[in-house]
Amino acid sequence: MKKKFAHIGSYHRNLGDNIALLNVRKEFNNQYPNIEWYSLDIGIFWNKRNNIQFIKEFFKQNSFDAIVIGGGGLIEYKGYEQHDTNYKLPFNEEIMLSLECPTYFVGLGINYFRGREGFSNEAKKSLESTIKHSTCFSLRNDGSIDILKDLGLYTNKVKEIPDPGLIFNYSKNKNLNQFKENIIQPAFNSSQHINEHRFNGESNIQSLVNFANDNKLSTMPHTPKDYKYFSNYVIDQNNLQEMLKFEYTSELVKVYLNFDSIIAFRGHGQLISIGLNIPGLYFSTQDKVKHFSLNNGFEEYNIDINDKDWNSQLLSKHFRLLMDSTYRNKWYEIRDNNISKWYLEFKNFINKCSYNE
Repeated sequence: MKKKFAHIGSYHRNLGDNIALLNVRKEFNNQYPNIEWYSLDIGIFWNKRNNIQFIKEFFKQNSFDAIVIGGGGLIEYKGYEQHDTNYKLPFNEEIMLSLECPTYFVGLGINYFRGREGFSNEAKKSLESTIKHSTCFSLRNDGSIDILKDLGLYTNKVKEIPDPGLIFNYSKNKNLNQFKENIIQPAFNSSQHINEHRFNGESNIQSLVNFANDNKLSTMPHTPKDYKYFSNYVIDQNNLQEMLKFEYTSELVKVYLNFDSIIAFRGHGQLISIGLNIPGLYFSTQDKVKHFSLNNGFEEYNIDINDKDWNSQLLSKHFRLLMDSTYRNKWYEIRDNNISKWYLEFKNFINKCSYNE
């Protein structure tokens, strides 16, 4: 008999979120083959400002055997202050206590944009209750656990697992030849204010554009927001809009296999690079990119916009990635030493999310 699983996440907006959601489902399906999935875009609840009564009625009227939440950076405060739950997730104590099925929070990220950190006391209370009343709860390994500790909300119930965007059952063979096809993977927001804050000003953005042009880099967008500044996009905007439908996720992510190296700005650009075994540099305009690099051995492949010499670092590290086999081979070694461990951690967490318990 099929089990009805609701799966809450951000669908059809961003390749990174889509691949995280897809990889969660794949592993659940590997372990529990009788699942019938129901995609619930989190926007259903955001459109109601996470109205508590609406959410309770929704799950009362739609009976599920389990609710899976994630992956994705779904734990966020700024911009969601006016929601009834006081933050991005559509859960608080009242909602969690009203649910009649298990809830599995899988590889979520706590999203901080620089200059927009922090949670209100009300938001912290909602998150604390969500963790307490969940069946299983995990955060991705990008520094989110450290943020939870800073908020004073960490308990042993919270497990750290790899972001689902790292988990693939295929990858690119190690490249022993010349790196010819190289891409830059940008990260822009709808708000120009956020863009300028992330990049410390318009002049830095222009310097990055000049670097991409000078090095003849193609541009790999994850979302329509990325069609700013850069040129030579490998997918035009209309085609990307169509390919961002969740059912095309597997096809879209395989575009990465056409390339030899990546300079990734987005967290999921970084994770896809590593998951698919494509050497990369990781350009931090958000702490989650930096912290993943530092926490997982890739610090020599990270460049932070806050470094005064970021431009010279980018030039030298990009040259080394393309031309220095020792530098490249160390990247492969770090990746290979982690990938099996990450998959086992991910698999074991899903195994704990047994609806038979």
